[in-house]
Amino acid sequence: MVRILLRFSENIVEQPITAEIILALKVPINIIAAHVNSKGGEVLAEVPDAALEKVVTAYREKGATVSLPKLIEVDSEKCFSCGACVALCPVEAITLADDNSIVFNKEKCIGSTCGACVEACPARAIKSVKQGNSELANDLNPKK
Repeated sequence: MVRILLRFSENIVEQPITAEIILALKVPINIIAAHVNSKGGEVLAEVPDAALEKVVTAYREKGATVSLPKLIEVDSEKCFSCGACVALCPVEAITLADDNSIVFNKEKCIGSTCGACVEACPARAIKSVKQGNSELANDLNPKK
């Protein structure tokens, strides 16, 4: 599964775009996190690797902006288990084990759409990394 970040403008936010794409392409789309209101919104979703290109194309044809968020990675050699990241994680993807070591759950993490842990880490043991190495991934993330 590949995570994609979808952005909807206020002009299209009230349309059932995700439902239409699921029905038309017969592809499961797992919504990880969403913040949507009448002025627009962002949705972090997972799609199967094999369907990535056609799902991205379908969203773009319907007017949504699509990018690949970066994933979070923890360097256990640098981490000294201070816990600064644990308190800040909004999805509880970072927890403390019984031995007070940091446990990082990549399945729960919403990636660079949050990034609170990256900024909070005094040891700089947490960083954002790109998903996969595909050329499509590079096409999805515009250069800044």
